Amino acid sequence: MQRTRAANLLGQKYESGIVLQPRLKSQIYEKRRPLSICIAFLTLAGNRLIFQLFVLLPQRARPCGCRRFPLDPQVLISISQLSHIYAGTRKKTSHRALHEIDLDIHYGETIALLGPNGSGKSTLLRVLTTALVPTSGAVRVGGVLLGQDPPAVRRQLGVVFQNPALDGKMTVGENLRMAGLLYGMGRRAVRQRSQQLLEVVGLWERCNERVEKLSGGMRRRVELAKALLPTPAILVLDEPTTGLDPVARQDFWHQVEELKADEQLTVVVSTHLLDEAECADRVAILHQGELLVCGPPRVLQRQLGREILTLRSDDAAALQAALRSDMDLEGLVVDQDLRVPLNSDISLDEVFQRFGSQLRSLSLAPPSLDDVFVRYTGQHLEEGNAA
Repeated sequence: MQRTRAANLLGQKYESGIVLQPRLKSQIYEKRRPLSICIAFLTLAGNRLIFQLFVLLPQRARPCGCRRFPLDPQVLISISQLSHIYAGTRKKTSHRALHEIDLDIHYGETIALLGPNGSGKSTLLRVLTTALVPTSGAVRVGGVLLGQDPPAVRRQLGVVFQNPALDGKMTVGENLRMAGLLYGMGRRAVRQRSQQLLEVVGLWERCNERVEKLSGGMRRRVELAKALLPTPAILVLDEPTTGLDPVARQDFWHQVEELKADEQLTVVVSTHLLDEAECADRVAILHQGELLVCGPPRVLQRQLGREILTLRSDDAAALQAALRSDMDLEGLVVDQDLRVPLNSDISLDEVFQRFGSQLRSLSLAPPSLDDVFVRYTGQHLEEGNAA
């Protein structure tokens, strides 16, 4: 009876995927996705005990390390009304780190959480990785409610922390083997997966070298390989290039993009660097614990206007009022600058003739992501990082 039921499953298509029966162990390894469900049957045929393994393989080529299915087929992570308040102590008052965050993260995208220090980026990632229980709100990862099954959520995540998480006295290979065993992987699987990942990040030849002898950029690449050992669906990067020089940063992101394509990953990265955020599919700007805006970088820039006119004056507020009354232009005062988005043809000669005596400098440029940040927060990103 069991054998008949198993045979009936083979080849059946469901909304979630299709049932296959791999014949070899290698096929099982190749075809299995983290979202797949392995169905095993033991049947008795005469004096022989027959083992049959079936795999429910998702039709979507999107890995997800959980055995439950998302409510929305396009949304991998759903964050609703998420808030967190750090309780006060005798020396510190309570602090609101997140306030009613609503955000959906889609399969296969790279989303950058952009904001200065203290904006709530790391707190949001701590909640997402189950390291912190939020004060209120709901988070679903792969259809799993965060508080109901944290282990199922963690199985979907590979995390590269802001602070190093490698043992410098151990070799690269030993660090990966130890991590793989903690993940519950077999020794052979760890060995094969380690070689595969180290070859991708260009460190296989340094497998037997101590981590403490590697450069900072190489160590981050080892941590990247370590995070991807268990084939997660989601790669979480918390300010991963902190302390790296520009060349090492560029190399690190090249490796991330290559692995994202190979592993079919969804990438969530927190950063305070504009050039890193500009490379993401979408940018979510966080400020003082609130999500101000989220969208593709170029779309956010185009929404400001065709160009940004920057006027520097000793009295930017007075210049702002004069522009509004004389030319019907709205600008935003940032320090000593007045930044005016332009959607129509404005003659710079006319601006200079009317207000030249009040100006120290004048410039015109296409909108940048920093202009977007200024538009929503009223300050430059660098100013927030220095605060």
